[in-house]
Amino acid sequence: MSTRKGFSMIFAVLMGVLMMIPVLMLFSSTTTRNFTTSGEAISDRALVVADSAVENILNTINTFSFPYNAPVVNDNDQQEALIKTRDYAIAVRLSELNGGVPSLDDPIGSYNAIINNVSTYLFKADDNVWFAVWDPLNNKIASVASVGPDGDIKSRTIKNLTTGDTYNNISEIDPNYKKDNLWFEVDTNTQYWPGNPDKWVIKATAYNLSKPEIYRSIETHAVRGQLGISTSTITQQLANGNWYRRKTDADSTTVYYSDFSGLYHTKVYFGKYEVTKGIIRSDSDLYMGGWAQDPVYASGTVYDQAIDANWARTGRFGPDQKNLSWAYNSGYAKNGYPQAQWPNGDLALKGSTPFRNPSDPNGGMQDKALPGYYINGSATIVFVVENNAGKVIINGTKKDLPPNGVIYVEGNAKVSGTIKGRVTVGSGGNIYIGGNILYNTPPRTDKNMPVNGTPDALGLVAYNNIYIPYSTFKNYPQLEVDAAMMAVHGSFGVTDDYPWRPMDTSGKYLAKWYGAQAEWSTDNAPCLVNGDYVKGYEIQQTYYDYNLFDFGAPPFYPVTNSRTDVQWKVRYEVVTDPSINNYLRSLTKDKLIQISPTDPDYDPNYPYKYTYNGVTYYYGTVFNISTVYTAQAGFNKTPMYRIVWKENIANKVKP
Repeated sequence: MSTRKGFSMIFAVLMGVLMMIPVLMLFSSTTTRNFTTSGEAISDRALVVADSAVENILNTINTFSFPYNAPVVNDNDQQEALIKTRDYAIAVRLSELNGGVPSLDDPIGSYNAIINNVSTYLFKADDNVWFAVWDPLNNKIASVASVGPDGDIKSRTIKNLTTGDTYNNISEIDPNYKKDNLWFEVDTNTQYWPGNPDKWVIKATAYNLSKPEIYRSIETHAVRGQLGISTSTITQQLANGNWYRRKTDADSTTVYYSDFSGLYHTKVYFGKYEVTKGIIRSDSDLYMGGWAQDPVYASGTVYDQAIDANWARTGRFGPDQKNLSWAYNSGYAKNGYPQAQWPNGDLALKGSTPFRNPSDPNGGMQDKALPGYYINGSATIVFVVENNAGKVIINGTKKDLPPNGVIYVEGNAKVSGTIKGRVTVGSGGNIYIGGNILYNTPPRTDKNMPVNGTPDALGLVAYNNIYIPYSTFKNYPQLEVDAAMMAVHGSFGVTDDYPWRPMDTSGKYLAKWYGAQAEWSTDNAPCLVNGDYVKGYEIQQTYYDYNLFDFGAPPFYPVTNSRTDVQWKVRYEVVTDPSINNYLRSLTKDKLIQISPTDPDYDPNYPYKYTYNGVTYYYGTVFNISTVYTAQAGFNKTPMYRIVWKENIANKVKP
């Protein structure tokens, strides 16, 4: 092993043996000849050629365009940012020696590939000319898949490194390259290890293509200084919630009963411990004794009194739990709101006639239900998921979900299970909650949660009532129903067989209504109160599934046709396209346009916009505060030193 400074070829270790090698014949002779030398001489020449190739690689490194700075890399993890910019900078430089294409999208992966690539040089001894297997697409040396006389040189582009001429393969230059002893192949691999100092490791294996079994391999280490990395920290507000498109066409602004977390034709009462999300609407008076996180509308009057707290004024409104006066002034409470069109519930169920007529163009669910999904009687309906597909069991028979999304039962329907898909169950009688009714993908109870793909949806529309049987209460003291429910002529509540029991606010009895409720009468409820005694679930979470508003109602769900309020003249439809969402959610607040209150398309709930590919998208008010670490690696021009030279007797460079 020998160490020294400089770039001249290393012959010291060869001593007197190499002094006998006709180096001029390898590098300067222009006389074409057929070499017929001994194996020992070929071996020694191969060693010289290998070292010459290493020297050329060192010179290439030393003449790189310096200084070189990699693109700035951003990442939420500082260490990841450092690794990515370092690996990309190294991959760029190594790709000029080993071949390959570095990727800023996957700098670590491309670095791991390029650092192991092998490139092939060719030396034509009679002309003293260097060639290389070339990548014409990226105009750089290629990474090879195979080496030797029948390797990549046989089928890939070869470039003359002196003239720049290219050839389809080596045979185009010399058809006798395997026999005339003129060609040496040098297979090389260069690796780089950052540090202080850094280290370049260059390995080369050379052999005459006429005698490839006789080869020599060398390894050289060189240093040039330390790879520099500069870092900084940026705090930014990321618009990574839901984005919307502003729609004003009639279809987009049609108002469904499922657009409301709760819609009631008569007076409605919310207890002290109830929390509501989504718009609550009453065709009469509305008593909000709990916490309404979204607006409440009443055709009569909105009150803040709790029926279960001796009519104490415990109501809170808005995201910050403000009082009723604030709610009136801020649009979170409104009196004199138009009444809903309840006859539309009849039309949605039965169409224009009370009898089933599948050919009726104005038919309802009774008419549109396909054979096998129309039950002329009562039914037990259980939804299941099998092999990631939604199924339904109707009176013991398992089926796929209905192609048009509707199941109709002339009598009573008992419903439970897990839904994957979009379907509505209509009943000409009552609907009974038989247990938990859950979506395979949970409902979106936070409006800022992203919408990806098609969300699950279940509509439950009963001509009369929607009941929670006492047997269900006993088996499910903590019950969850994910659905848009409507009792067209009745109410949603408990059956008559519930006993009175002392109120328990510990959370033992908890009901979660995740979806939407619409009921003609509020004579019944999931919790009935008589002083300190109750029937049903005294703690309830009435959370709206924002997918019902942003994505759409369940199939054949009733419309209210109430579009007198400005709220319903424009609808903001959530963006679900993954590619568009990925781009928009990467934007920071400073990239968005803040809409002026005087602008015609101003809405305080969507005060920002951004135009992407010619389409304007709108954004709300919630931004994610995140810290982004930036890093940038760079090489400066510094002297390079070859510090190690050694011959590897058995280690051959190959892919």
